[in-house]
Amino acid sequence: MPTPPKAGGPVRPEPDAAGAVGLQQAPVIERNLRAALHALEATGQSWLLLRGQDDLARPTGDVDILVASDLLPILDDLLQAEGFRRVLAPGHGSHWFYFCYSATDGSWVKLDIVSEIAFGPYQQWRTSLAPQCLGRRVRRGPLWLPAPADQGWLQLLHLFLDKGQIAPARVDAARKAAEAASAYDFIACFVDHRMGQGTAAEILALVRAGNFNQVPATAASMASRWAGGTAAPRLTAARHKGLRLFGARLQGSGPVVAVMAPDGAGKTTLLRGLQATVPLPIKYLYMGMWGAGPWDAWLVKVPGGRSAKKVYRMLRGGLLERLYSLMGRLVLMDRVPYDALLPGTGAGGILEKMTNTVAFTVVQPPDLLLVLDVPGHVMFSRKGEHSPEILEGWRQAYRKLAGQLPGSTLIDATQGAETVLRQATGIVWNQVSQTAETGPGVDRESGSGAGSPGQEPSGTQGTGSGAIGALTSHLWRRLDWRFLLPDLQVSSVGYGGTTSPELKSALHLIDPAAAAVAPGRADQGSTYGVVLLSNPDLMDFKAAADAVKPGGWMCVEVRRSLFRRSGPRTLKGWKHALIRSGYQDVSAYWNAPSLDRTARIVPVDSAAAIRNTLSLHKDVRFGAAKALAARLALMLHLFDLAIPEGTVTGRRPSAEEPQ
Repeated sequence: MPTPPKAGGPVRPEPDAAGAVGLQQAPVIERNLRAALHALEATGQSWLLLRGQDDLARPTGDVDILVASDLLPILDDLLQAEGFRRVLAPGHGSHWFYFCYSATDGSWVKLDIVSEIAFGPYQQWRTSLAPQCLGRRVRRGPLWLPAPADQGWLQLLHLFLDKGQIAPARVDAARKAAEAASAYDFIACFVDHRMGQGTAAEILALVRAGNFNQVPATAASMASRWAGGTAAPRLTAARHKGLRLFGARLQGSGPVVAVMAPDGAGKTTLLRGLQATVPLPIKYLYMGMWGAGPWDAWLVKVPGGRSAKKVYRMLRGGLLERLYSLMGRLVLMDRVPYDALLPGTGAGGILEKMTNTVAFTVVQPPDLLLVLDVPGHVMFSRKGEHSPEILEGWRQAYRKLAGQLPGSTLIDATQGAETVLRQATGIVWNQVSQTAETGPGVDRESGSGAGSPGQEPSGTQGTGSGAIGALTSHLWRRLDWRFLLPDLQVSSVGYGGTTSPELKSALHLIDPAAAAVAPGRADQGSTYGVVLLSNPDLMDFKAAADAVKPGGWMCVEVRRSLFRRSGPRTLKGWKHALIRSGYQDVSAYWNAPSLDRTARIVPVDSAAAIRNTLSLHKDVRFGAAKALAARLALMLHLFDLAIPEGTVTGRRPSAEEPQ
């Protein structure tokens, strides 16, 4: 089991089990954690906080939660709606890990959710204690906790079986656990049944007497006496140990984050800081084309040697970038081929132009590009290279380039390194959590931003009328799907899937009473005139299909994905799903170029509209090649399979209409 966080926070006075009022106070709970616990409570399913109830204001470790197994099918969507992102960790038994970043205080919240109580470094000693512990849970303010005796035994078994010792820092926790437990509790009976009669009493006597130096030997003896056959735990441990070799990963493809700036702006410092502080699966990738190498002295003597080295590094970097992303890692890219677009580059002749073309071909454009903005004289004072005038010229070139590149965000890097790191972490988290952003670098919690390409960077915070106007414009763009319906005036709206906070705000612009539609919610049974789904799974779709009023409409915004957990993987698949569910007037549309930056909504059934849209790609880098591939898919009648992002609409027939 995970290590318990350190104790220390206030709790509210409330009646204890006997009706007396204790000296406790209401717990202070971190905002994102409070939202997650509220979402769990709203499902009506059982859950409890395993430990650490005194460390919830700003958790220093994992927040350990036990949930009923019935919650597992909806857990991902439930917590993602509250801003959490799951990290898949094979080989950790029933442990599901979720992360959320709070830009307000620059801290991470980590949830370790289990549906089964298991012990051992590889969760190899499984138990059937979870249902009983959930059934015996007790209420403490907004929290559900194990019964005192259960909590004591779970703590003791964690120390003996997971840790194999009681470290000095855990002595007080062990003594309190032994005081709350007895040899006649139901977990004590389980311990005696599994590891021999008298084992529970032996544990309590050892801890109460303070003989902590005997704990390792007792723990080893308990492990060897685990009943139920020794082969099963060994096989479980071997399987989990093997699965852990694959490492943790994000669901789906990992985003690629790159940093651009002249030398001395702090690129490597920022990337190394992100690598050290972001608790997500990360791969750092250095893409330096001309970085020093052991063969440089030999390569300069060979015609084309340095260019060959550049091509090799680009090929290697491009392949690793794609591999790490497919493996679900957050890729931090140091150096990008975009440097070749700066004024004064590309003057090395046809060979350099060819190698630059190779670089743009094999290196995937980053999902997020952070451009550090530092005045020339500051960069000169940091490294003493070139001159303030040259560095200032480079700075202006990078600023101009940032305004032309997609996904770029300008950050004022004259601030302290910690401030820049915190600001960048918030921007990266917005990308990782796949929220619809109100603008590059905007902090959706505080309303402040890092600056947009083409704007003057500022270290101040706040939103003016321009920012509010941009926000409102963005929210209305998230309502483009309305133009696919016969009536723009929507009576009632429901939403589901991976709905971001910004999309929820947009929906409340047209229906202040817009509500979530999800399997297992307490308000299940309500119906709506329109239900909008954003990247749903199959359970989301089924819940939404039942929540549409007869004669109402369902709109499904989807991205093509080969790694979807459940449900169709293409636009065509979702179209057929609506038809199979009895919906009529089903249509599919291509959101070009993407759902977040839709410039055109193109009906898939209109070949003329598709060809007209593809013709607009001729001036985009590699747009001609993409358009050619799209035309080939159109000719082969596979376009609805090839579309990366789009919308499917369908009408639920009224009662009198034939199905």
